[in-house]
Amino acid sequence: MIGRISGIVLSLLLLSGCGSSGSSSTAEAPCDLLYSSAAVVLTVGEVLTPLVPTTGCGVVSDWAVDPALPAGLSISPADGTISGIPTTSTGAADYIITASNVTGSTTFTINILVNPEGPCDLQYSSSALVLMVGEVLTPLVPTTGCGAVSDWAVDPALPAGLSISPADGTISGTPTTVNAATDHIITASSAFGSTTFTINILINPQAPCDLTYPVDFIIVPANVALTPLSPSVNCGPVALWQITPPLPTGIQIDASSGVISGIATEEGYDVTHTITASNVSGSTAFDLRIRIDPIFTYNVSSATGTFSGITGIGQAQVELSLEEDSGNPTYPTWLAGFNFAMAHDPLLLQASSVTAAPIIQGLNSGTGPTFWTTQLENDEIIVGAIFSFTELTILQFPVETVLVSVDYNTVESAFIGVAGPVVTPLTWVEDTPVTNTSNDLLVVADPAQGIVPLAIDGQLTLQRVD
Repeated sequence: MIGRISGIVLSLLLLSGCGSSGSSSTAEAPCDLLYSSAAVVLTVGEVLTPLVPTTGCGVVSDWAVDPALPAGLSISPADGTISGIPTTSTGAADYIITASNVTGSTTFTINILVNPEGPCDLQYSSSALVLMVGEVLTPLVPTTGCGAVSDWAVDPALPAGLSISPADGTISGTPTTVNAATDHIITASSAFGSTTFTINILINPQAPCDLTYPVDFIIVPANVALTPLSPSVNCGPVALWQITPPLPTGIQIDASSGVISGIATEEGYDVTHTITASNVSGSTAFDLRIRIDPIFTYNVSSATGTFSGITGIGQAQVELSLEEDSGNPTYPTWLAGFNFAMAHDPLLLQASSVTAAPIIQGLNSGTGPTFWTTQLENDEIIVGAIFSFTELTILQFPVETVLVSVDYNTVESAFIGVAGPVVTPLTWVEDTPVTNTSNDLLVVADPAQGIVPLAIDGQLTLQRVD
């Protein structure tokens, strides 16, 4: 009886074990895979905010993606989270994510687009330029980082004459107009972003150049209006006129035009002044000598001669004259004497005689000047005259009047075989070493006032006659 019961119990236990195994031996498959977004747009280098999935039903034991995610992105094998930083651009593509276990799987499709980087870190070699109109700009070549640049822009527009290359952003050119200091924002961009750099550009005018006045030496009598001297200047505009040392009393320079004018009062004044025309970019200068004295002029009024090309023998006569300017306040002024020195080329000429002109010989009832001296040196002649020491014997020279005639002989060896003509200079000498005076060009006004005349150099022309 007991054996039969034991067999029944064992049979029931076996039946019970087989029934349990048949109802729970297979796990559920995962279901309902979801990510927070089905479309992701990224840029190379942009950190992806991790995409964490959710699933239902059974436990996931494996995660897979097809095709492989863009370079730099990955899917966690533990929980299916997608994360990373894309390193290359890719076109939009569908990526199928599969969550599975041994029983089954579930999928989710994500479309991912990875755009290229936008440009970054735009740099030029300088952030501040100071140029002049007409100055060639050394090209400024930019550098950028990150992505490629497809477009270059500048705001506001660059100064006239400068431009930015649409190909590589190089700034170059030659400015043509003055431009105040202005910030120009350079933008390097693509469809995926941009970067900027600011350059401050100042365009100054050209410096003035080539300053000149009609003469570099002016003589004007005291209390006589100076004919205005107007300057000429090229290149850039003049912002400031300066003159050193200061002009004599009564003469002034116009601060806006540089014109020199006025009525001088300091007789005997003789100074060289430096006039400077300048602006912010530079300056130009001109030296002007101003003398304030009555105006008398020594001149070479006649100078001709002849020579033989066979023997080299020749002669020439030169007339030296004096004339007073009609602008002198005392015109015509009475003079009591004169002295001068004139140089010649000793390789061509030798002075043989100096003869007083008839007006000089007729002084003092035909006896000539009370004092008369001539010196014939190797390379110059020296003449001095005082009309009278005992009475008021004076002369006027309102027109050009001959004082002396000088006779020259040729240096024969220099003219033999010469076809001619021969032209040689005659030069007035201010200070000859032959005398002990410092000024050998004077006219003497009454009473014994020495006045330095103008002296216009001349030339002697000798013609061959055989």
